[in-house]
Amino acid sequence: MHINNMDDLDILSLKILVSLYENKSATFVAKTLDLPAPKISRSLKNLREIFGDELFIRRKYGLFPNEFASHLYPIAKETITCAAKFQRAQANKTSQTKTHIEIAAPGFIAHAFPKALMQAIKEEQKQIEISVTPWSKHTMQDIISGETTLGICCNRSGNGITENADKLQTTPLQRINKVYLIASKNHPIFKQEITLESIAQYPFINTNLGSTSTRPSPYQEFCTQNGINLHTEITLSSISSLFEYLSESQTISLLPYRVIHELASDIPELHTCQLSQLETERLHSHVEAPTILLIQKNQLKPMSDDLVWVSQQIKKIIENII
Repeated sequence: MHINNMDDLDILSLKILVSLYENKSATFVAKTLDLPAPKISRSLKNLREIFGDELFIRRKYGLFPNEFASHLYPIAKETITCAAKFQRAQANKTSQTKTHIEIAAPGFIAHAFPKALMQAIKEEQKQIEISVTPWSKHTMQDIISGETTLGICCNRSGNGITENADKLQTTPLQRINKVYLIASKNHPIFKQEITLESIAQYPFINTNLGSTSTRPSPYQEFCTQNGINLHTEITLSSISSLFEYLSESQTISLLPYRVIHELASDIPELHTCQLSQLETERLHSHVEAPTILLIQKNQLKPMSDDLVWVSQQIKKIIENII
């Protein structure tokens, strides 16, 4: 493999590579990074020329990484993390008045709130810089160490936070009390009464979108508690992979996120509906509903005014989009 013009490799292109690898959708990446679609295409073309490799294979529902892209992914992600540290160091040196806040969030939230938050910062003329990084298995420790200022995640009690309770401060932002069913457009589930029992007649896809661990989903726990035989076919963490799998199989997925329900509604091959209030209440009477949490390092000193303001804005935005 001959690599050309490494001097042309920039951090934005690496961010695009990482986001494409994780989300497999150029449209989703454009929304996440707030970039025009042509910019994504140009950066991908540049990456392919630099590395002399296609990197991603175009399929019906997105771009899927090949073996070489999978090799580059962890290197690119580490490079982005290091670049963020350089940016923080420079910001601290050159600006004594501007507050830098780094926020970690899962993909389904990360594409929805940064633009609204930046708009609020501009309207209020706040001297605040923000950067948004993907939630990862290292995020908790990054918050504890101070490398990440705030974390936003979907969580239920005991789901990876309890063991660090003395080091972390968690603020509930929004309890997610709705459930959406997603399946292929002509799935037989839509021709019968949709209940928690009838859903279990079909293969199930579990998702850990936005969760802090691989703990079973509320529906999986409900089935276990009630002796319902549920066949979980696969667990997916990519939205585009989920949509592709659903559209080409007889599987079903249940999600608590309105934003993904709306994304699925735009795909002709899929159909989505909100679970009835009766069935949702049955589910949550057995299993705790997930909650969007704001997580930060537990400190003795009070939060800065800027951090308090950003936290309040995030809460408002999450209430609107979730």
